[in-house]
Amino acid sequence: MAEEPDRHEQPAEEPEQNAQPKLPARKRSKVPLEIREQKLAPKPSLWPLVLALTLVIGFIGIMTSPIILAIGAILTIAAIIGWMLEKH
Repeated sequence: MAEEPDRHEQPAEEPEQNAQPKLPARKRSKVPLEIREQKLAPKPSLWPLVLALTLVIGFIGIMTSPIILAIGAILTIAAIIGWMLEKH
């Protein structure tokens, strides 16, 4: 009966013949970081004011006449679309 090698034994590692000795890593010179401020606020726009005015027209139309209400609703939709399509 043939003897089985012990499974817990690890084979001996052979040193690589072409292995180069590891050189210590070079330290990088410290470069000052450039910090840039970035504006987070949106650009000024008139569309919020236009939207507010069209909503006022719509609310006045609720109290007075359906025709003014329809005009206010149409202008409100136009103001919302204009605000969304505004280029930054």
